[in-house]
Amino acid sequence: MDDSRITCVHVIYSLEYGGAQRVLLDYARFLDRGRYRLEVVALAAGGAMTPLFEELGVPVRELGLRASDLRLRGRLRRIFSESSAVIAHFHNPLPVFMGLPAAARVRVPVKVMTEHSIDYKGRTDGPLATALYRRLRRSLDTVIACSEEVARSHAPHIDPERLVVIPNGVDTDLFAPRGASSEERTAAGAGPGDFLIAAVGSLTPQKGFAHLLDAVASLMSRGVPARLAIAGEGPLRAELEAYARGAGCADGVRFLGAIPGVRSLLAAADIFAGSSLREGLPLGVLEAMSCGRPVVTTDVGGNGEAVEDGITGRLVPAGDPEALAGALEDLFNDTAKRVAMGAAGRARAVERFSARRMVERTEELYRRLALAATAK
Repeated sequence: MDDSRITCVHVIYSLEYGGAQRVLLDYARFLDRGRYRLEVVALAAGGAMTPLFEELGVPVRELGLRASDLRLRGRLRRIFSESSAVIAHFHNPLPVFMGLPAAARVRVPVKVMTEHSIDYKGRTDGPLATALYRRLRRSLDTVIACSEEVARSHAPHIDPERLVVIPNGVDTDLFAPRGASSEERTAAGAGPGDFLIAAVGSLTPQKGFAHLLDAVASLMSRGVPARLAIAGEGPLRAELEAYARGAGCADGVRFLGAIPGVRSLLAAADIFAGSSLREGLPLGVLEAMSCGRPVVTTDVGGNGEAVEDGITGRLVPAGDPEALAGALEDLFNDTAKRVAMGAAGRARAVERFSARRMVERTEELYRRLALAATAK
């Protein structure tokens, strides 16, 4: 039977748990399957999220080749050609370096990418790589920025007509407000009367978790019954565990590792906290808002586009543990304000940051670009 759907091939570095990967999973969930056929290519092998895509019927190819392997671009060319790709959609720099020349070589009609992070020094490996990356992006039809701040940071190096903002979104039906069981609270390390703070993110330098640990230590020293549960894995885990011991807050902190879903943690939590030094538009913040949890986070990247300071939560300066602790303590002491902020955050997430809205806007972009390509 003839399949007249448009094939869209997404290329990402890996399918390990991460923000870009979870955004891609929502594309798999909500993209119109009557119009589009979705395929996913991961440059690295062994991604923990691969089964989630396969359960949705999305073909996944994990290449397992190093970026320096000369076979990589050849493999990508064959994939684009064999799938009759109409749209190649890249996520972050390395897939652009490897995949964009391959897509151009076999004349994939539409080539887009999503920038999931702000532009910063060191994002690519040295000035020559940065110059090459900026030159490569000029041959893209469109660059999608996941927040206004991300767009502003990249704007000096991208034709403004090719730069669009489509904010990250989350499944607001899946991430919905509900009460927590005592078992869920216990699993997160909290007992009756404890003030449970949830945090989500990779254990990497940009997330600034040492500052959050300092803030929790400060709260505990003031007599606040603070407990912190961090969902996420990464290279700094052992270092952060040792840091918590040194800060004197280890008894109040639980490192949960990479967990398949954070809904149970967010349901159990009294509040969500972020300590990032650099961000695009973090899904953890949006998921917490969608679950009706107030958010205290640093004013970096797209956080200020999601969190309305004083209405849905609090924004604090990055790298300032005492400001973070102060905002958390203020909300610990005002239950009514926490409830009101959580309700306002839920309404804002549903209105502005739903995954369905994100995917619908991306489909509109796909349709426009595919139509322009066929008209050439």
